[in-house]
Amino acid sequence: MNTFKTVICSAALIISTNASAGLVNVWGETRDFDLNIINNFYNGLSGHSSVRIGGTLDANDLTGVDLLWATQPADAYTGAELNSMASYLSTGGRIAFMGEHGSYTPAENDRINTALTFLGAEMQIQNSIVDGGFHMATRVNGQILNHSLTAGVNRYEYAAFAPLVSLSGDAQALMLGSDLSSVMMAFDNVGAGSVFLITDQNVWDRVANTGNNDNAIMFENLLSASTVPTPVAAPGALALLGLGLVGLGLTRRKSVSA
Repeated sequence: MNTFKTVICSAALIISTNASAGLVNVWGETRDFDLNIINNFYNGLSGHSSVRIGGTLDANDLTGVDLLWATQPADAYTGAELNSMASYLSTGGRIAFMGEHGSYTPAENDRINTALTFLGAEMQIQNSIVDGGFHMATRVNGQILNHSLTAGVNRYEYAAFAPLVSLSGDAQALMLGSDLSSVMMAFDNVGAGSVFLITDQNVWDRVANTGNNDNAIMFENLLSASTVPTPVAAPGALALLGLGLVGLGLTRRKSVSA
């Protein structure tokens, strides 16, 4: 397994916003979802642009691309495509994987899981179904968690999803199901890049209904917001630092009493 994960022991984040123009590529296949919905959304955002790409991923030039949407894969990713994803992440790119609930696209979810493992992202999709039918997650009810990617998102409309599991390292849940325990959206820093994961295409159905939900803000944040983990000294180093501070304190007290 190729692992491009940067090992950083921290839960702290430095939050920044990239005000410059962003470029999106939309790639993949879905059973009954028009990828132009995603493509047109980003092309409609001021200062941003999007291109729908086809063929194999490795045949496309991802230079300068800020966000790659990789939707439900109709067949297994090739080794060349996985290496292309890894190379893209190494340049600081962000991949947004979109699956569906486990009763609808289990094979596609499994293929995404294979890519997540290859890339070193510490999260997986469980092929089951949570929250059938449309729901409204809110910050008030505890479903929307605090993160730079959810800034300004107070109402998020969604439907049935497959829960995300095995989050570890600095992988973080962004939103929860109505049970406040099932993870429906997550994010993970992978090397110089990052990976975003959802399993619900219905979140795009009403993205234009900005008077009722903040889905549009969520997906623009995905392009413009960034998170940088802040390194924290290892426990051993912290212990040595503590001893050093104690030693300095004792020395000072001796100097004062002398």
